[in-house]
Amino acid sequence: MCRQAPFARLAAIPDQPRTPLGIVIADSSTVAFGTGRRHRISIMTRSPSITPRTTIEPGAVHADFDSFLAKLGARDRLNIDRHIVACETEPTPDHHRLWRRLALSLFRLAPFAIQTIGQQAVQFFIPDGKYRMQVFAMEDQRDGKILIYTIDILKQAIKEGILTQTRRGGENLTHTYPIKVSLDQTLTVESLDAVNTPNPSLWYKHMLGWNRKALRLSLPTNATAPMILAAEEVCALAARQWAQR
Repeated sequence: MCRQAPFARLAAIPDQPRTPLGIVIADSSTVAFGTGRRHRISIMTRSPSITPRTTIEPGAVHADFDSFLAKLGARDRLNIDRHIVACETEPTPDHHRLWRRLALSLFRLAPFAIQTIGQQAVQFFIPDGKYRMQVFAMEDQRDGKILIYTIDILKQAIKEGILTQTRRGGENLTHTYPIKVSLDQTLTVESLDAVNTPNPSLWYKHMLGWNRKALRLSLPTNATAPMILAAEEVCALAARQWAQR
């Protein structure tokens, strides 16, 4: 495992409510990822009511979507271009905007290497000594939802207050967890391991096995701002986990 410096601390923002990992609730149209000692990162959201400020792993890059595309090889770039064109033909821009936003968010957390599998999936890697290790995957079958795969940090996400445990207790058969900053909305989260997922798809199979577990986050293409931000914070929390190893 590549050893990397811990996350830079959040810049103080007085007198504004925030989520447990630093999302500031404000009246702005900009999603600004937190100011650390090395980087300030911003992306845009259509929501006028929520501005997140969250921790970003110190090795992250200050990147826009063109930087993401420039990281791709010729075959991967072709897959992405074709996928984006297909998304842009839909009646609303929701799908295209969400896909771009999530892809860029994951790239900023794991910018070392990107690889596509057809048009339906993108894998994200970090350095691991002489090798590389997959830490994220994003799947989009153009079926009304986008799936994100990351390491299993569900307990930590609940402990940090990103998600809340269901009141029923016991096993969460619906895999839906209320979002702490907006309890009337939920994020669908499934825990995956080699036992309950014996035949994983190629784009996340290397995230399972050898006692490794993963989470699958599901976002509808018309996801609300709290749902998107919760998914991004879970991924940022995952990045913190491997950065501290």
